[in-house]
Amino acid sequence: MPLKFRQSMISVDPASKSHYWKSHPDVIIAAIGSLGDIGKTFGAACSLIVGKKLDNLHDALSNTRTDGTGALLREGAAAYLNSIVNKKFPFTTQQVKDFIVVAMTSDGAASSQAEIFKKANDYHYKY
Repeated sequence: MPLKFRQSMISVDPASKSHYWKSHPDVIIAAIGSLGDIGKTFGAACSLIVGKKLDNLHDALSNTRTDGTGALLREGAAAYLNSIVNKKFPFTTQQVKDFIVVAMTSDGAASSQAEIFKKANDYHYKY
C-alpha cells in the first residue's frame, strides 16, 4: 500500500531536522513519487560535477564529502524537499534549484549556500 504523505510527517526533533530526510527515504518517495534524480532535479551540470555515485536525492543527503559541494548537496537536497512539503519554507522549489546551480560554480559558493540552506532547514533563516 502506498504511503500517504501528511504535513505532520515532517515534525522531528529540532536537533536532527537537517537529517530527517536522510533517515526517511519512504517519506521522500511519498513527497515526490520517487527518490528523485540529481540530473533531472538540479540539472545536468550538477550531475556532471558530482558524478555517477550520487544518482538520487537520498544519495545526495547521505553523501560524506567534506567540501562545500558535499555540504551543498546535503543541505540543498533537504531544502528542495522542504520547499515542496512546507508552504512556509523561506525559498520556493525553483529558487532552491536555481541557487544550487549557481553555487556549484565554486567550492566557496557551494559552502556559503549550504550554510544558508542549513539555516533555512533548521528554521533559523532570517530574511
